[in-house]
Amino acid sequence: MGRDNFDIPEVFRKAMEDAGWDMNRNQGGQGGDEGGDDNGGRQPLPRRPAEPRRPNRTIWLLGIFFILLLSLNWVVETYTEWLWFTELTYENVWLKQWGIEVLSFVVFFVLATAVLLGNWHVARRRGIANTPPYYPQLLQFPGIPWLINGLGLFLAFVFASTAAAQWERFLLFVNQVPYGTADPIFGRDISFYLFSLPVYELLQGWFSSLIFFTLIGVLVIYLLNYLPDIQQGRWQAGLTAVTRPHLALLGAFFLALWAVNYRLDLFNLLYSGRGVVFGASYTDMHASLYALWAQLGLMALLALVVAVNIFRQSVKPALVVAGLWLLASFVVGGVYPGLLQRYAVEPNEIARESEYIRHNITYTRMAFGLDQIEIRAFPYSEEINQQDLQENEASLQNVRLWDYRPLRATYTQLQALRPYYQFGEIDIDRYDVDGQMRQVMLAVRELDKSKLPNPTWVNQNLEFTHGYGLVMNPVDEVTRDGQPEFYIQDLPPVANVPLEITQPEIYYGELSNEVVFVASDREEFSYPSGDENVYSTYAGEGGVPLDNYLKRLAFAIRLADANVLLSDEITTETKVQFHRTITERVMQITPFLSLDADPYVVLWNGRLVWILDAYTISNKFPYATPINGINYIRNTVKITVDAYDGTVNYYLTDTEDPLIQAYANAFPGLFHPLSDMPEGLQAHLRYPVDLFSIQTQQYLTYHMQDVRVFYNKEDLRAIPNEILEGEQIRMEPYYVILPLSKDSEPEFLLIQPFTPASKPNMVSWIAARNDPPHYGELVEYELSKQELVYGPIQVEGRIDQEPDVSQQFSLWDQRGSSVIRGNLIVIPINDSFLYVEPVYLQSDTSALPELKRVIVATNSRIVMRDTLDEALAALLLDAPAVAQIEATTGEGDATETAVPATTAPPVNLDASVEELVQTANEHFNAAEAAQRAGDWSTYGAELDALEQNLQQLMELTGETP
Repeated sequence: MGRDNFDIPEVFRKAMEDAGWDMNRNQGGQGGDEGGDDNGGRQPLPRRPAEPRRPNRTIWLLGIFFILLLSLNWVVETYTEWLWFTELTYENVWLKQWGIEVLSFVVFFVLATAVLLGNWHVARRRGIANTPPYYPQLLQFPGIPWLINGLGLFLAFVFASTAAAQWERFLLFVNQVPYGTADPIFGRDISFYLFSLPVYELLQGWFSSLIFFTLIGVLVIYLLNYLPDIQQGRWQAGLTAVTRPHLALLGAFFLALWAVNYRLDLFNLLYSGRGVVFGASYTDMHASLYALWAQLGLMALLALVVAVNIFRQSVKPALVVAGLWLLASFVVGGVYPGLLQRYAVEPNEIARESEYIRHNITYTRMAFGLDQIEIRAFPYSEEINQQDLQENEASLQNVRLWDYRPLRATYTQLQALRPYYQFGEIDIDRYDVDGQMRQVMLAVRELDKSKLPNPTWVNQNLEFTHGYGLVMNPVDEVTRDGQPEFYIQDLPPVANVPLEITQPEIYYGELSNEVVFVASDREEFSYPSGDENVYSTYAGEGGVPLDNYLKRLAFAIRLADANVLLSDEITTETKVQFHRTITERVMQITPFLSLDADPYVVLWNGRLVWILDAYTISNKFPYATPINGINYIRNTVKITVDAYDGTVNYYLTDTEDPLIQAYANAFPGLFHPLSDMPEGLQAHLRYPVDLFSIQTQQYLTYHMQDVRVFYNKEDLRAIPNEILEGEQIRMEPYYVILPLSKDSEPEFLLIQPFTPASKPNMVSWIAARNDPPHYGELVEYELSKQELVYGPIQVEGRIDQEPDVSQQFSLWDQRGSSVIRGNLIVIPINDSFLYVEPVYLQSDTSALPELKRVIVATNSRIVMRDTLDEALAALLLDAPAVAQIEATTGEGDATETAVPATTAPPVNLDASVEELVQTANEHFNAAEAAQRAGDWSTYGAELDALEQNLQQLMELTGETP
């Protein structure tokens, strides 16, 4: 069948008739009027279609209205966010971020629209111009331009949105600063990998995808011209002078971008996981590197050969080059590296990989700050004596007996006071109490509106707006009932120590996520007082003022709540508070910072202030082994948020980090030097647990700096396990107060013990210093490899095997109570270690855990007593001495008496047996009183005197000591 007698399919005939074509044919072809003399008896050519009718104006108006309706929420949200940032005086930060995002969107939208619609419309016009007159004119259908424009604008919007979402990369690229260290392979400054390479990869991927979709669209448009021939199986793709130049141009661009990707992959060898360590290995540098160069060259050549087809048809050279590229990818990129790795590297791995292992060690330690750890020897001696306790009195007064997990339940039972109050995480900090540094645990009382007895709109939005008060207890003090001895408690807060709370309201916290309206005509609930409630009116600066109708309307639309407009109690003095959760609040201002999971509250100058730790992170540090998806981290910023007015301040703690330097360049005035932070808040800075956990996890392997030791994993370490609620769990880092040496003052430390990877004994411990001016310093204390020091899980095993302990646990379990074993804490005491584990008892019918026993252990002894002081006394007092005293004085006769001096009275060398028994009894009672008071100096002196009494007593009675 030839083209002259082509039979148009019925579906196309109907579509063309609907478009205005005259599809009548000359049926006879034998003269007459129907024959048509002009065509020599052939069928008449169809008429060109009429000009498409212009779209109805109503459709345009409806489209514009629909777009405005869809954008209304965006306009309202943008306006209310602007008000929020202005209230916080961070409008310049918001404008910079919003401006970069919008600018990125506009630039990439214009680019995508120009590429997509430009190519598609060119293809359509060329197709129309070159469609045979007897073919169906599909590209001239009235809906085709609308379809092309609609699909093109939609894809352009998607492409632009994808690029605009990466505005942080562009921001860092523009504001980048040098790192000061080059990578070991290509010699480029590390800033290239942190700032430039991510942007290059983004642009390469973005343009490749854009050209690909453009190419697909152009191909489809051209295919519409030849649909009849395709149906008949006659069309040969790529041979027409119309399609070939256009497709060749786009194909050449796509292949050139592919070649660029190979160039970027050369740098990505520094993140290779092929070798024995992370980063470029011997095989990468001696095989993959050359394979990438070969693929890059062949792909660039293929792009040039395809570009030749713009001017003349040249298919065979392109096929030849493509075949060479495939061969190189398979042989040089696949087979050869595998053979090299198997037969050259693996039999000689340590020799081949030594250089690259050294790079990995160096750059991983650098990326995680492990190269700044100071290593000291720990001169271990097995037993703790009286002098050790006397010299570490401040440390023993701050031994944490309260595990934060059962303590939260205790807080809820004893101090929530109402069902709509709840406590978040229990925080650990230190405060100066009567001139002594005391470690405390504390939490704020926040509002849980889901527990309100009458959750009306007024109650939820106007009246119940904030939490109230703080609960604080020392870590080591316990009541006779096994409950914490509170420093601050109740409503309103009552302090038993010189710590004053003048602003106990909590409008911004960890759990405060609802929108509230403050300073309205309705008074706000503060706290219950007996049968009545105490109310107050907000007088702070936090919140967006609703001082005109436009703002009320905007927030009514944003919240989808007409009551914002209808309520008579919302006045021009009212403020709306939103983004009240402190982490959300900070992330709204600085979404480019990563936040620590444990913000903590500080009582400062009578106010409650939240402190958050923020990190700058990356996954592009060369040769650094990643953990949790990142391979570079710095704790660069401390952030404070006032719990009453929501004020947010940023303070730099690491000015050497290039990432935070780039952000500081981008947002002038956002970050303040740490010296600007009030000294009262600086005294409460903590080394963040999340960062410390990441560093200690990496340090298990990367404390080994010798290549051969590292390769053989000869000194691989592990984080020890402990027993918690009957199960083994990984031991968490914990805060303590102790001196780092005998000559130093006690300080607030975050510590973590280490064990060998395959053994449970302890080999070292690492401490992060928290107090100025040593904040952030890391010190590791290594034990001698000739000494055997029990690790935590070994001590847990010894506790289980102690007859008195296991018998008591079994007895409690039989009585319907649950035994909860708290954190086992390892405390360095001079040249030895003290192991302390609290034991809680919780009735099966009660949610209130009680601290019932304290277990104390050394490398040779384990004791369990009612209190820490009693356990320490029993630990130090040898069994014969205890038996002798109990035999001569009677068990339970000791009473607590005040000890006036730290030095015991002199011993009478000529005393009789009765006198010695009496003085021994006095010294014993005085020692017990001193240990209950935590006066270890007096305690030691009384024990010394008691020992002399017992020695004399045994000499007089003729007993052998």
